[in-house]
Amino acid sequence: MDNGIDVLIAEGIGMFKINFDPKKELKKKIINPEDLLPKRVETTDGKISAFNPQNIVESLIRETGLEQKRAIEITTNVLRRLSTLGLDFIAAPHLRELICGELTSQGLHEYRCQYTRLGIPIYDVREMLKEQSGSTFSSLITAQVIEQFVHLDRLSEDAQMVIDEITQYATKLELSERKLIMDSMENALRLYAEKKAKNII
Repeated sequence: MDNGIDVLIAEGIGMFKINFDPKKELKKKIINPEDLLPKRVETTDGKISAFNPQNIVESLIRETGLEQKRAIEITTNVLRRLSTLGLDFIAAPHLRELICGELTSQGLHEYRCQYTRLGIPIYDVREMLKEQSGSTFSSLITAQVIEQFVHLDRLSEDAQMVIDEITQYATKLELSERKLIMDSMENALRLYAEKKAKNII
């Protein structure tokens, strides 16, 4: 990223600095807005790293195509929210939820769909583990994620290509697994078509 971010922050987009060194900030006695932010973040693969708002800006630009200035605005608002939560540590999925909430509050629904995390609630996974065998459980997890993915990605220009890729992938699976995947995708497309017809999306 270039120095444009520093320039935009200097122009008064928010009270938070997007670029700062957490270690240096900890040495200061004066309380700055950055002192109210989490110090660490846990990624989805379990790694712990220093919390860096710059990563939010860059991920918004990379994953959604937002312009830099808008990505900084979103990030600054998320930092304001974080500063009220009193968190010393935050998990990446939780952080992504807050960012998606900010995208929604600004009416950026298409960008929120591109940025959201796909998955299944813990309760549902536990129930599935009780009822399904290992291979069926894996297929059900995959099917549900694909269903969410197809439904959300119908909003993008690359949707048909994604559907074709999933269809091709499914042909390599066992019949029962292939049926789960294809049924999930068809259900997502059906729901999307119904919402489209009702002008819901």
